[in-house]
Amino acid sequence: MKILITGIAGFVGGHLLSRIVDGNKATKKVSKKGGILKRDDKVMGIDLKINNTAARNLTNIFSEIDLQEVNLVDKEKVYKVVEKFKPDQIYHLAAQSSVSYSWENPVETIESNVFGGLNIFESVRRYCPLCKILVACTAEEYAECRGNKDEAIKENFKIEPANPYAISKAALDFFAATYYRVNRLLVYISRSFNHIGPGQSDRFAASDFAKQIAEIENVKTVPVMLVGNIEAYRDFLDVRDVVEAYWVILEKGRAGEAYNVCSGIKRKISDILDVLISYSSVKNIEIKVDKSKIRP
Repeated sequence: MKILITGIAGFVGGHLLSRIVDGNKATKKVSKKGGILKRDDKVMGIDLKINNTAARNLTNIFSEIDLQEVNLVDKEKVYKVVEKFKPDQIYHLAAQSSVSYSWENPVETIESNVFGGLNIFESVRRYCPLCKILVACTAEEYAECRGNKDEAIKENFKIEPANPYAISKAALDFFAATYYRVNRLLVYISRSFNHIGPGQSDRFAASDFAKQIAEIENVKTVPVMLVGNIEAYRDFLDVRDVVEAYWVILEKGRAGEAYNVCSGIKRKISDILDVLISYSSVKNIEIKVDKSKIRP
């Protein structure tokens, strides 16, 4: 079997590689099964940029991984990679995933998330039509819960994206489903809620909180934290459970279907902050709202 992971150098990529190689034993919640690689299996990881640190970390997980820098918007490069490697499975994780960045750079977000995904679909259609593709989309696609705030969001919930990132992912979601219906491409769509864990960028709330707390402790700065809207509720899931779900969807899911990847539990963002502060050696941390951290 040959596995291609796009976005290999991103937050989720390394955790997915660990799951594939050794069963991801870092968390007790995931499957206790070992990795899925056999002796002659091959793994390729591609990303826009793969710096030395990322390359070292990834090769420490699996020394034989083939790492290549590829811009997914570059159709010819994508076609060349897929034609030569002819993967049996693709985990398509590559994306511009920041909501705030998508407001500042909507065109780049659409190009990266939609055109990049289409290049994957088209290359698979041409060169390896039996390849199975996990398409990582997002719960941001769903409409806001305006009525019952405790209503569970199921896969048939209304799609109503409200920011450029969500719009780009909804478009990719629809394209994936269409490629299945029209071309019988074996796509499996995940709509992931918020995932957190080791290695996440501080562009996201929980990791930003952790970074600020660490700076207060280590740099001995004024114990003040700047936050956005911490009264909102979100569903949070450990990234290692997320990649386990991705593997299960690709192995046991139905092609053309969408699957929510979530904990099923709503949590107030301020509660996440309180938990992180409770582990800090500094207890008198002042919380201030920074309007620049609040979504449009």
